Amino acid sequence: MSEAIHQTLVAHPWGGLLLVALLAWLEYVFPPVPGDSTMLLACFLAGAGVLPPIPTVCVCFLGSVLGAMTAYAAGVRLGRSYFFLRSSWARMELERLERWLTRFGPRLLAVNRFLPGIRGVFLYGAGIGRLPARPVFLWSSLSNALWVALIAWAGTRLGSSWEEVQAIFSRYAWGIGILFAIYVGFSLLRARSRRRADAAAGQATSSTGSPPRAS
Repeated sequence: MSEAIHQTLVAHPWGGLLLVALLAWLEYVFPPVPGDSTMLLACFLAGAGVLPPIPTVCVCFLGSVLGAMTAYAAGVRLGRSYFFLRSSWARMELERLERWLTRFGPRLLAVNRFLPGIRGVFLYGAGIGRLPARPVFLWSSLSNALWVALIAWAGTRLGSSWEEVQAIFSRYAWGIGILFAIYVGFSLLRARSRRRADAAAGQATSSTGSPPRAS
């Protein structure tokens, strides 16, 4: 499939950009779609002069934003009845994500693009949790802008051949994803520890009674 996309972009640059936008959109809706690798290839070809640089970056960004908001809209419309919630694992993970979003709000979506494989779940979860559309759009767009900027830089700077760029970026992406996952996990554990400490302090206060009033 990658070879066919490559040939399409080289033979039909402007029509190929529509394909880039389509795959960038579909990756949010159907995560197995190779949206990131297609955007990286397009940016590599833009750096080589095959594609126009500015339109290439724009279609990558717009396709990603539309994909994010499509996933959000699907979550709002279909809710918990969505077909993949028949999986008990998916239901459990989405319920956990809803709790995170309830606690941290839409700003948690700023990291969604940097977590390979589960980025779309964040937007479905935001829709299922009925988070307000405007902050969801702003934070997810920020995440997409940073991610597309990284892809644009990688496509034009990481190597002289497509195979080299692809291999190096894959390591970068997974490394960044792991670091973000560790950070998010640490933040959530720390927040949980604080809640438990506050709950324990509240129970201790209620068991000992209210403090005496000053005379």
